[in-house]
Amino acid sequence: MKFAFLMDPLETVKAYKDTTYYLMLAADQLGHEVFYFNQSSMQADNRAVRARISSLKVHASISQPFTILETTDVDLSCMDVILVRTDPPFDRSYFYSTLLLDFLGTRTLVLNRPSGIRNWNEKLAALLYPKCTPKTLITNQAEEIFDFVKQIDRITVKPIDGHGGKGIFFLRNDDEHSRQQVTRITHGGNHWVIAQEYLPDAKIGDKRILLVDGDPIGAVLRVHAEGKELNNLDQGAEAVYAELDERDLEICSAIKPGLLREGIFFCGIDVIGGMLIEVNVTSPTCLQELCRFSGVSHHHNIINLIERKIDLNLSA
Repeated sequence: MKFAFLMDPLETVKAYKDTTYYLMLAADQLGHEVFYFNQSSMQADNRAVRARISSLKVHASISQPFTILETTDVDLSCMDVILVRTDPPFDRSYFYSTLLLDFLGTRTLVLNRPSGIRNWNEKLAALLYPKCTPKTLITNQAEEIFDFVKQIDRITVKPIDGHGGKGIFFLRNDDEHSRQQVTRITHGGNHWVIAQEYLPDAKIGDKRILLVDGDPIGAVLRVHAEGKELNNLDQGAEAVYAELDERDLEICSAIKPGLLREGIFFCGIDVIGGMLIEVNVTSPTCLQELCRFSGVSHHHNIINLIERKIDLNLSA
């Protein structure tokens, strides 16, 4: 089968931890053809979606993860599956690439479904499940944020289109620098932000739970570096093994129907203190860490499940 990965440039891939690389490796090891392309190479010729695409040999060696075999211009409908794995932010280029993918015929399976990626903002989707989320305010007005922090005493503030922990800060009611910080992150009232109740369990860590086809396959706990507060791996946090508890399973059960409805095949949710914080649908991470901690080849299992979905798609 032909597995194409829509992703960031190959030279930016950190193979020692990258989830996309691990899925590509699994597809190669299971005997499939692996291809790579990025958003900038996409175009539509009438309704035929084309891209400059490279066929790859994927290696288990992280020092040389890829060998490019051939690069050609192709109609993407010749692919059996396209896995959308471009990293956030979900900007204008990301948005239009999902619209182009909508033009593909039914023969090619696209995971995650482009409309689902558009519909589920990674910061806002959690609010569809208010019983699972902490107190949250979405606003671009500084005074509303100040009123909010007065009610709660300490909040987390982050840009609505942020990623990798960038732009996040913590605010107390008595913080003398709060007005400067809020003015900067809201761009003077022109940019929406998320103000959220600070959860003390963030000091323990941020649990990343990976879900495939709506069901959890496991979790890792991301623990901030010494002297830091952010639990993002891109901000120096460390990943350790984590068990799924009853509350985690309750949250997963609550969001499963929505994931299936929107075509979100592979996602990663962030849970702190039993509260749902984010639903990551663009390019969720931590698969390598989960496989290593659990001793389970989840990357192979995911590719096997995609194989079955392709067979069903072709026979429909």
